[in-house]
Parts: sequence; structure tokens; C-alpha cells
Amino acid sequence: MKQLLKKNKTPRKIILIVNFFIKFFFKTKWKFLKPKKSNILIYDRESIGELDFYLKKKEYEIFHTRYEQINIYIILYTILVDGIKNLKENYKLNYFRIVSPKVVITLIDENTGFFKLKNLYPYAKYVSIQIIFKDNRFYNYIRDFKKKYNNFKFRSDVSFVLGNNDKIKYKKYLKSKIVSLGSIKNNNFPLKKNYNKKIDKILFISGSLPKNRKDVETKYLRAIKIFNFLESYCSEKNIKLFLLSKYKGNILSKYKEYYGDGNWKFVAKKNTQETYKIINNSQFIVSENSTLTYEAFSKNIKGVCFPEVFPYKNYSRVINKKQGFFWSTSISKKILFSKINKVTKLNQKKWKNIVSKEIKNIITYNPQNIIFSKTVDKFLK
Repeated sequence: MKQLLKKNKTPRKIILIVNFFIKFFFKTKWKFLKPKKSNILIYDRESIGELDFYLKKKEYEIFHTRYEQINIYIILYTILVDGIKNLKENYKLNYFRIVSPKVVITLIDENTGFFKLKNLYPYAKYVSIQIIFKDNRFYNYIRDFKKKYNNFKFRSDVSFVLGNNDKIKYKKYLKSKIVSLGSIKNNNFPLKKNYNKKIDKILFISGSLPKNRKDVETKYLRAIKIFNFLESYCSEKNIKLFLLSKYKGNILSKYKEYYGDGNWKFVAKKNTQETYKIINNSQFIVSENSTLTYEAFSKNIKGVCFPEVFPYKNYSRVINKKQGFFWSTSISKKILFSKINKVTKLNQKKWKNIVSKEIKNIITYNPQNIIFSKTVDKFLK
């Protein structure tokens, strides 16, 4: 029986290996020229978009961590000098040696491999930027790796994080200077003072749409309830209600299928710049929970949210309370009306004092990402 199982496993293993090499050779771009020397090396191509504000006037090279592009010069050089043993690690090391960067930057800091680089190539400054909220998988991997490999040091020179909660957590796992930066994307669209005393418009930030009716009952009923209660509130107070779509394109009919054909206006997603323009011009925001909502709060834009767990269900540092001044994990028509009324009655100064105390732990705000730019400029000197 055991021999039969082994026989069945072997063909499957071969198929997986063959599939890997097919994808590898046909989907990978091959670059034949030697990489240029550069002061800046971007670790993972996915980091480029959000760094455009800083990189657009600078020269840089990219190390493609997903191997969507492979440099033939480096491959051949590595095989000739180091052989094929530890090819992946030596390829990376030789790439770094030839580029000779002063600074290595990534926005994909959930890739724990970045924090091993300083042990591999110690001649550069390493800067990571957190762009998504972490769950405990990131920390658990580091903890388990350290146990297995005799307290291996996960290091960078500076790690920029979303908020103070992450700052506290990162310090326990990384050897690095930890700095609260906030959302690099949100920081790129600074708010000009636009505080209206009278609120006559409310923006509802929607999450993803249900795939089917079963999804509505299990995952999305809460968001639909919040919106229905909000629609009642706006109707009663004679306030215009807008729904901001998570998706591009005109999918109003899909939203109406779940949120109803009521007295509200649909706002389609166009691009990042337009989305933040809408957020920055908003008088008041309501959502179940979303990064956009917390980003708006970090700019002192008024609003309330109703997450299942605050701030996120799988967040590594949840707040074990049922409600705060501008949020509640319980939802009813009475609770929603009460929360909105409390926030709308506050003047901007009092609102800022209340929201900033709590939101800075989740996400801070640094207009134009000045802290980041100054740090990297200093490393490049």
C-alpha cells in the first residue's frame, strides 16, 4: 500500500515541477544587459507605484523579488563564480554587489525576506514602508524563524509603519528604528482646510460586493444594515447621501441589487487621485470599516464607523471595547443616529482632540511624506 502511495505521489510531484518551469520560462522576462550601478535599489517592482512622488526625478534599479524579470548577465556571472549551489541567494547577492546601492527600499514589508538582506549585503541602508495592516502571521513567522535559527536578527535601518500600535509591535520583532509615517498613499494627497460647520452631505464608503445571496447572509448583511440605517438618517435630517464604490466602472445596478433603489447617489471609482480628492472634500464619512475611513480620520475629517472588531477583525492589536466616541461594534438604528449626532455637534477643535488620540495608534498622517523623503535623502548623501 505504501509503495502504491509513493508511486501516486511521484507523477504529481513531476507535474508540479513541470508546471513551475513552464510558468517560469514563459511568464518571466529575460534581461541580458548588466544592471547599472545605482544609489537606489527598489526591492519588489510592486513598490514603484506609491513611490512615484519620490522616484520620478531619480535614477534607480529594481530587484524583481517575484522573478517576473531575471537578469541573464547576473545568472551567468553567479554560475561561473559561485556554481549552482545556493543559486537563488547568490543571484541576489551578486545583483546587489553589481548595483552597489546606498539605499534599498521596499513597500512590501510583509515579505520577511527583506529583513534578512542586511545580513546578506550589509553595505546599504535598508528602508521598509508598511502599507497594509498586519495580522499575526507576519510576527509569528519571525518568532518561529528566530527559534529555529538561534535568534537570527531581522533587520533594517528604518521601518516606517502606519501607526503607533504597529510601532510598538515592530520593536519586539525587528532590529530597526521604527517611525510612524501613516499611509504613504494618503500622505501624498494632503488636505487643504475644508471644514464645513453645517453638514448637508454624507459619504458612505462601501466595501466589496457580495458574490451571491448566500454571501449577503454570511458576510455582507452588516454593511447593508449600516447603509439602510444611514439612508433613514439622511432622509430624516434632509442630508444628501452618496455611496463611494470600491470598484471602477458604472456598476450602479449591482449596488442597487443589494443596497436598494433609494434616495442616494452613486460615485464610481475612477483612480487613486480622484478617490482621495473625494475623501478630502467630504464633510462626513460613514463606513463599516475601511482603510480609507481611517485615513480620513487621520486628516481630522469627521465620520463614524461600525466595524465587527475595532479597528479590524484580524488586526494584530485589536481594541477590546464595544465602542468608542466615533465607532461601535454594535449596530442598530438608534446607535447609528446617536453616534452621528454626537460627532456632528462637535466643533472642529474638539473633534480633532478626540479623534487624534485614538486614530494615531492606528494610522498617523504626514503630509507629503516629508519624514520619509528627508530620511532617504540623508542616506543618499
